[in-house]
Amino acid sequence: MKGKIKHITIALGICLLLAMIVLGLKNRNTIYTWFLGDVQTLYMQADSLYRQKRYEDAETLYSKLAKIDTAKHCQFILGDIYYQGKTGVRNYKKAMKLFLESADNGNADSQNNLGYMYAYGIGTDIDYSKARKYLSLAALQGHSQAQVGLGSLYRHGWGVTKSYSEAFKLYKKAAAHDNTDAMNNLGYMYTFGYGTSTSAGDAIYWFEKSASRDNVSALFNLGLMYYFGKGVEKDYAKAKHLFQQASAQGHNHALEFLMKVENKEKVSETDSIFDWKLKAI
Repeated sequence: MKGKIKHITIALGICLLLAMIVLGLKNRNTIYTWFLGDVQTLYMQADSLYRQKRYEDAETLYSKLAKIDTAKHCQFILGDIYYQGKTGVRNYKKAMKLFLESADNGNADSQNNLGYMYAYGIGTDIDYSKARKYLSLAALQGHSQAQVGLGSLYRHGWGVTKSYSEAFKLYKKAAAHDNTDAMNNLGYMYTFGYGTSTSAGDAIYWFEKSASRDNVSALFNLGLMYYFGKGVEKDYAKAKHLFQQASAQGHNHALEFLMKVENKEKVSETDSIFDWKLKAI
């Protein structure tokens, strides 16, 4: 009898232990948050350190906060610190892991970043299917940069049926949210009649609108319009000024054209330089 009671007691003890483990796993997020203490204060401290560009100190606090299952914003910020290498070294593997956690919690910024990483093979293999998935999720939330990215998938035909008209629609949506990349891309689309009718006037409008917000690609593209007299009178002085602005921001081809202007070189459009150099994001 005593042996039977002993076995029953042991069995009950095991069941109780298992129940406690299950309960602990189910409530691990709550327990972990309780151990952290004042989460709001920790977040404010991390945010303050980040704004002060004390990224290593911010990383320490964000690392604690990012372990909370629902801390999608902290997961994104910490992922972005690794993605941009703000502590000195880029770590795409850590960035992607955090972006995935954050994206699964519905964070549009993380979904957008994942879309670009998969589209261009940043820290991972190119996977247009996943790129489309995450860019679409973010775009549905009104994320303008994701709308630009998704539009570019359609413009190139990456993982989707190539469609200039669909790309044009997405760029228009993003431009309505003041996205300067989208504005520049609309200028490009109007220049060559992709997804819309060719209109040098509309191209100039969008390039100017984007360039006025210091978008480096638009500054260069607008310089080309003045250089070749597309939709405007040829104005080498204006082109030179725009090339100077773009080259100061490190644009690859702006310095090349700046030198041509300064040397008073004439470049014919028949050399395909205009078509080749003018780019969309």
